[in-house]
Amino acid sequence: MLVKEVLAHAAGHVGRGELAEELASLASGAEPSEEAGSLLRCYRLVESEVALAYCPLRTAERVTPVGGKVQYLNFSHLPVDVHEVREGEKRLSFTMYASYLEVPGASGAVTVDYAYAPEESGFFDDVPFPARVSGEALSLGVCSEFLLTCGRYEEAAVWEGKFRAALKGVGVFRRKLCAIRSRRWV
Repeated sequence: MLVKEVLAHAAGHVGRGELAEELASLASGAEPSEEAGSLLRCYRLVESEVALAYCPLRTAERVTPVGGKVQYLNFSHLPVDVHEVREGEKRLSFTMYASYLEVPGASGAVTVDYAYAPEESGFFDDVPFPARVSGEALSLGVCSEFLLTCGRYEEAAVWEGKFRAALKGVGVFRRKLCAIRSRRWV
């Protein structure tokens, strides 16, 4: 599904039929309206939230460390979280820094399994998520963000609930980043 189709669904949901028609008929190279651009910004927020908190985009890539380090610029996507580093069948220890990945035990090319943030999407880009995260579910999140920008907070909360329920309904749950045990005082 294309991003402009997700935006057209969102515009239809909030009762903006003329905006939905504009997006549905938007041709490559055409100048979109300011409201269409606003919807696209809302989509980018939802896309980032889903990719970073619910359904991470993962890939594995083969890279060669130089001096035990791999600069993030050498990856095809910007890594957000590295899950595993392997050299052949051997798992290697690694440390993530602000601009590079340190792999001290590497003697040659390694395979890095990592999660990444999506690139900034345009109207004619494909939605980067697997099929279970449907364009319809994403459009519900876009509705919520769009209504927030318009100052319609109560309606935005309703659409936010629908968005969360749609993600939960397809088995996509918010990831826990860490768990901190409660302190007990004597």
